[in-house]
Amino acid sequence: MTLLKTLHVVAAILWLGNFAVTGVWALRALLRRRPALAAFAAGEILFTDLLFTLGFGSAVVVSGIVLAQAEGIAALATAWTRLALVVVVASGAVWLLALLPIELTMYRRSLENASFGKLFLLWNVIGWLLTVALFCVVYLMVAKPV
Repeated sequence: MTLLKTLHVVAAILWLGNFAVTGVWALRALLRRRPALAAFAAGEILFTDLLFTLGFGSAVVVSGIVLAQAEGIAALATAWTRLALVVVVASGAVWLLALLPIELTMYRRSLENASFGKLFLLWNVIGWLLTVALFCVVYLMVAKPV
């Protein structure tokens, strides 16, 4: 179980680290106002989100459910696990329905050397809100209230 807990924590760190860091380095790249750098940033946003959000986000959810079951906690039986799952599922839905399409559009526009500043701003606003929500999930996992 220790190995699974370790993998769960590492996956969470990589997942949330991607959320927190991508917006910062992407903003720095886009402020340079160099089309090639903007295109590279848009492509890397898409790549890292697919890798870290889809890959490690899924790993966190699956390992978390397995860990809860191993400790005798029904994932939907306690308020904190239920709330954590609702936040994670809602965040995943927002990522799939809002952020991923924005990322794809930014990438396409970058290939055409077209501006995507307003989309990038929207992506940042939604992304930072999801980041805060997922850090709240970390709090729920640590504090285990109620």
